[in-house]
Amino acid sequence: MSRALALFLTICVSSLSAQAQQKPCSQAESQQSESEADSLRTWDTLYKSYRLYAHCDNASAAEGYSESVARILVDHWRTLPRLSQLTRKDKRFRDFVLGHVDATLDMSDVRKIRTNAMQHCLPTLRNLCADLRKEAESALREDASVQSK
Repeated sequence: MSRALALFLTICVSSLSAQAQQKPCSQAESQQSESEADSLRTWDTLYKSYRLYAHCDNASAAEGYSESVARILVDHWRTLPRLSQLTRKDKRFRDFVLGHVDATLDMSDVRKIRTNAMQHCLPTLRNLCADLRKEAESALREDASVQSK
């Protein structure tokens, strides 16, 4: 029992430490992330914005980032190897991208992402494509659930 308590306390302290190290988001950073979030059209520009503003928890920017992720995946699928390179260096960026394939997107874009992931994936990117397909299917289910209510 004391071992479980020690593990629990270690996790709590680590979590608090990570939160304490998180940089606060200034009003200027929040505004900048909102203004650019939906206009990023390459993985490199998206990654740069992510690195600058990931610490800003901003709902308006989140929808914009989802739109940018969708536009790159739908309109520039052939650049997926670059996403793979960036996400191998930064797992959190992978989570960020996957988290923005969501039900706020136009469902025709989500269906295109799912199709690309299933039919137009390089063998070396199989795991990334599988994750993109799962996220797209989850967004489609969520949208269908909302539409049926």
